Amino acid sequence: MQRRKFIAGVGSLAAGAAAATGTGAFTSVTATRNVDVEVAGDASAYLRLEGTGGDNSHYVTSDGNGSTLSIDLDSSNSTDKGGTGVNPDAVTQLDDVFTIENQGTQEVNVGLSKTGGTAPSLVKFYPEGESYDGSPLSSTDVTLGTGASTKVSIEIDTEGDSVGDGDKLLDSVTFNADAT
Repeated sequence: MQRRKFIAGVGSLAAGAAAATGTGAFTSVTATRNVDVEVAGDASAYLRLEGTGGDNSHYVTSDGNGSTLSIDLDSSNSTDKGGTGVNPDAVTQLDDVFTIENQGTQEVNVGLSKTGGTAPSLVKFYPEGESYDGSPLSSTDVTLGTGASTKVSIEIDTEGDSVGDGDKLLDSVTFNADAT
């Protein structure tokens, strides 16, 4: 009988010690740390967006000065020959309009999403190496290693669609870069 009392006593002591010391878990912690985050223009950000400076550079504004990249194919950006937009019931292709470059520290998958306008699906963005009949950029289509880049071309296909003079096809494009 003494042995049973001894074993019961040791078991109770072990259970009490475990309850007293706990498991190290906690319910919540609040810790303040310094964090520095700066906004950089598109040309110097981790995901660089910059005009290529080629034949279609007229359609890229705010190019090369570190601000936000804009692509203008409307009447606010008419050409010196009088052009003010793309043709209805036609296919317009613009090669090598801008460059996306990974200036971060790890490989990223880059894609885009389009919003606004009357027909955003008519405007397609193609990474370097993809032909216009290939796959356009969508959610995460291009993998860029550190320092790697791709030129992007644009196709606007209004054939068979009921768009007309003054219709705004697309408002904005959001670029997404996710680390792999």
